[in-house]
Formats: sequence, C-alpha cells, structure tokens
Amino acid sequence: NKDKEFENLILNLLDTSPAIQNKIRSICSAPRDKTSLHRAETIIPDADIEQLRSKCIRLESENKKLSEHIVRLEIDSKKAKTESDACTKQLNDLERDYQMAKENEKALSASLAKANENVRKLKERFSNPVFLLDRYRSLSTTIRIGLSDVICDKNEILFIASCSSPDNLKAIWTYTKRLSGSDGDADSIEVLSDIFDYFFEIFNSSLREPVYSRDTVEAGYSFDDDKYDRCAGSATSGKITQVILRGYKSVNTGAIICRSLVRV
Repeated sequence: NKDKEFENLILNLLDTSPAIQNKIRSICSAPRDKTSLHRAETIIPDADIEQLRSKCIRLESENKKLSEHIVRLEIDSKKAKTESDACTKQLNDLERDYQMAKENEKALSASLAKANENVRKLKERFSNPVFLLDRYRSLSTTIRIGLSDVICDKNEILFIASCSSPDNLKAIWTYTKRLSGSDGDADSIEVLSDIFDYFFEIFNSSLREPVYSRDTVEAGYSFDDDKYDRCAGSATSGKITQVILRGYKSVNTGAIICRSLVRV
C-alpha cells in the first residue's frame, strides 16, 4: 500500500520543491524494503504528504472535469459536423436549383422571344384585315345592310371568313359595281374595292392552285366593249382614263367572271 501511495504521489506531483522531488526520487530508486519505506515516511514530513494528497485529489477532480469537457466537445464536434454536412448538402441543392432556374429562365426567354415574334407576325398578318374592317364599319348603314348576307363585321376572323366562297367574291364585286354605276360616294367605292382586292387575294391563296386571275387593264388602254364596262359619264370610245374596278377571270378556262369597270 505504501508503494502504491508513493507511486500515485509521484505520478500526480506537479508543483513541489526541488528538495522534496529529489528525496522522492531517491526513495523510489532505493530497495523497497520495510526499512526504506520507514525511512521515506521519516524523511517526508506528514504535512508534505498531506499536501501532496490534496494536490492529487484536486488534480484528479480537474482531470475528471477535463475528461467530461472533452466528451462534451466531442459531442458538440459531431453535432457541428452533422450540421455542416447538412448545410453543405443544402448549399449543393441550392446551387443545383439555381442552375436549373437559370436554364429555365434561358428557355423561357427563348420561348418569350419566339412568342413575341409570333405575335409580331400575327399583328403584321392581321393588320390589313383589322384596318379594312375598321374602314368597312365606317361605311353607311345602307351599304352594310346591303352586304349583310355576304360580309360579317362582328370580328376580324368572321370578316376574313366572308371571302370563303366564290359566290361571296362575286357578290361584293357586283355590289361595288352597282354602287359605282349609281354615282355612289367615291370613298365608299374605294373602301369596297380595297376589301374586294384583299378578299380576292385571300381566297386564291387558300387554294392549292389559284383559280382566278385579275384583269391586267391599265389607264391608256383602248376601250373595248367586249372586255370592259364603262362607268356613267364615260365616252363611248377612246382611251381608258381610269380603272374603277378591276375585273377577274377563270385561270382554267379564261372565261371572264366580272368585267373591269373603267372610265373612258
């Protein structure tokens, strides 16, 4: 027991005088018989031994506290690592989501640009019928009632659909010619003439092959009763001074569907 006690004292010794340390070293190095042990007890005062015991107890308590603190630090370290790994994973997920968002934004930008281009083309395509529909709606109620079975002016789509049959084309042309022959308003005649030109083009382009072609008559041509009709107030012969309403004919047969209305 004395040997064990001395060993513990020596192992836990941190702060003693050099003289006592030397004494302890000499005792530990001497033979461990009863005489030497008795001598050690005689050489080292009881007060010093008690002091050493107190230091040992204190050091053991501090060592225990340090061990507990180390355990807590290890637990905190593991917890911190777990949280760090979770944050790293979250950061990676956010970076992946950000890249996906950038790719989606790029795709959406491309889609938006394409959509804007389509809208531009649609506006360009429908600008003429929209303009013509506004002009048609500005005509007198009498004219619009006279063409109500042929032209629908409720919206742009139905307006364009008004040229879906050859009978409608001929009806518009015939009405315009009749209005011209009755000294109708020149502006109204011009509006109907422009509408007919547009409908004629749409009708022909909707077919695999055009079925109609317009008359090529121009001002300066000689008037021919077999080819053209004179408007009111025209001379019976001579040069054509104005093409009021250009006629059209069948592409396949060459037969004239409606003769051009001219001023001579």
